[in-house]
Amino acid sequence: MTAGFALRMRDLGVQSLWLDEAISSIAATALLKNGMPILPSGILYYRGILNTFLIASSFKIFGVNEFAARLPSVLFGTLTILLVYIIGSRWGNRRVGIIVAFLVAFSVWEIAWSRQARMYQQLQFFYILSLYLFYGFIQNKNMKNVILLFFSVLGAIMSHVFGYALIVVFLIYLIVSTLKERSSLERMGKKTIAMVLLVFGASLALAYSTGVIPSVLKTDINYYNTYIGILKRDLGIFLFLAVPGGTVLVNRDWKKGLLLIAALIIPLYFIFFHVLMLGTRYLYFVVPILFILTAYFLDFVVDCLRFAFSKAGNFLISRNSDRLTANIIVVLLLVLAMYLSPAFTFTPKEKYSLGINAPQSNFRDAYVYVKENMQPDDVIISAWTPPAQFYLGKSDYWLAFNVVGTGIDSFMVNNTSCEIYTNATVIENVDGLEIVTKEYDRGWIVVDNLAWYKLSPELRDYIDTNTEQKLHDATIRVYKWSGGRVIRDYST
Repeated sequence: MTAGFALRMRDLGVQSLWLDEAISSIAATALLKNGMPILPSGILYYRGILNTFLIASSFKIFGVNEFAARLPSVLFGTLTILLVYIIGSRWGNRRVGIIVAFLVAFSVWEIAWSRQARMYQQLQFFYILSLYLFYGFIQNKNMKNVILLFFSVLGAIMSHVFGYALIVVFLIYLIVSTLKERSSLERMGKKTIAMVLLVFGASLALAYSTGVIPSVLKTDINYYNTYIGILKRDLGIFLFLAVPGGTVLVNRDWKKGLLLIAALIIPLYFIFFHVLMLGTRYLYFVVPILFILTAYFLDFVVDCLRFAFSKAGNFLISRNSDRLTANIIVVLLLVLAMYLSPAFTFTPKEKYSLGINAPQSNFRDAYVYVKENMQPDDVIISAWTPPAQFYLGKSDYWLAFNVVGTGIDSFMVNNTSCEIYTNATVIENVDGLEIVTKEYDRGWIVVDNLAWYKLSPELRDYIDTNTEQKLHDATIRVYKWSGGRVIRDYST
């Protein structure tokens, strides 16, 4: 746990915030300033509201900076290591707990996403905790377990809409377990059944009223092959070990197996087929379940080795040391496999890849340069406005492009020509850009490489043909115009 915490804390504030982190951070600064996370556009940013409150609290203690923005995720990431150890130890045995804690502590995915100022680590923690508490509630239906479960599920839902998947998971578990054991329904009692149905009904009503259910129903895509390819690439053999691990768990305790497998498959189904945006971060919150299943399989391997050694008798190994030897062999093989796999790291990395649609552009250095060289009346045009708002305090214009493939309307304030995050006026085409650059004597254009390639060819040509010097690095470009002419001024 200590090593996992150290890996997550190392150089936490060194990298620039990327787009999504900047969104959460400007919402948190608005919360500190106004008492509500109201963006400069006037829109209430309620997505991941728990994350916003936690970041705001961190800002209040440590100041508004990258370290403070990311610290809540680090703490939840470290707590997740402890949580999976507890689940593995109590649902299986101490060896299962140690293995899964080890996997989570040194997983590149786990380290990377527990270092981001976003809600995905909190979602993961509360999602896994809710599974643990739900099973505890099923075994012991007292008020304490009900209260703990309620707040844990609420924490998951307040972290991300994926938290609503718990409702479906719990419902399927209750249906299947009741059909398999008809007496379990009678043991629950009428009051408990009524309470469960009331909570499910209220949760479904909330999911519908907030647009979660309508959004799922109207979205029909197929990212199955893409996501499976990502999981194979980033988890390697540890993805495949989870499959026999699930079989081992079901054979040992079908109820726990049912709960964990349902909690894995149901979210993946929605992510594969009903979430429009493609992103590896959406898979992240169920990764510990894969590691728990893997730990069960490795525990089974230890039992098989012990059995083999006991059969061999004193010819190969003494009976008193067969358990120790089996444990040592599995640990050595596990560490070797983790060392050879890109899915794990035992040393800090300078930069962790966040996968598809999460570009880590160097916005901080770009806007620091702009801030040091701009004049008070300079105009700021940004392809991504939240980083400009966080680092510079303003973004006058949005150089618009089709962010998610459905047009720009979803990023616009209703019935206006302004975007939703910073209230920046939208520039949709070359004519709009030309008007701005001629209307104002001086200004800046900041575009990272992802946005650059998503801009229309006409916009790119306009900027390029008015550029005196062509310089840029791997992540971001900064342009300056003066007297109606665009001049490339800086590259990070």
